[in-house]
Amino acid sequence: MKIQKNIFILLLFISINSFAQEYQKIWQTEIDAFDKLNGENPLQEGILFTGSSSIRMWKDPAKDFNNPKILNRGFGGSQIIDLIENFDQVILKYHPKKIVIYSGDNDIEAGKSAEIVFGDFCTLYGMIKAKLPNAEVYYIAIKPSLNRWAKVIEIKKANTMINEYLNTKSNAAFVDIFSPMIDLDGKPSEKWFIEDGLHMTDEGYQLWTKILVPYIE
Repeated sequence: MKIQKNIFILLLFISINSFAQEYQKIWQTEIDAFDKLNGENPLQEGILFTGSSSIRMWKDPAKDFNNPKILNRGFGGSQIIDLIENFDQVILKYHPKKIVIYSGDNDIEAGKSAEIVFGDFCTLYGMIKAKLPNAEVYYIAIKPSLNRWAKVIEIKKANTMINEYLNTKSNAAFVDIFSPMIDLDGKPSEKWFIEDGLHMTDEGYQLWTKILVPYIE
């Protein structure tokens, strides 16, 4: 029985390790593309924008904020766990002074609870502060998209938990873009979104820029 148990544990370990390696490959193409953009000397001590497609599809935040030290390193479809798994390549290598994060949207859509999203964010925040103790961290609220309005209760819960957590931290803030995107009827305005009801229009990014300016300056 002991031998069978040891074999089972070994096979389980191999299975988990194999899954982790395959999972790591999911974003490798996009991360490799970042390395090409970086060249031999990646920008250091700038302002890093990272997270999922709402960051990736932000055409030129450096231009929007009139700040050449802004880097966009978003990768579409990603979740908070992907920032954790790829922390060294996506965040640490740039040693940013400020980190602007938009992630959690896809997590909720994938069926994760607000508690799991919050726990993953706390893990990510802990990693940032352990490796980059002086970095300022700004978390953009999970947006109220038309496409995912059915998940709004869980989205609000995750936002509230992260907001309350960051309120206890220095050099960190929760950036509320949720409330300004809600129309008088209590639902998000269509003007913020392209046809899919999920990704944002230029007008949506203009709103985010206006809200984020005090944190970026």
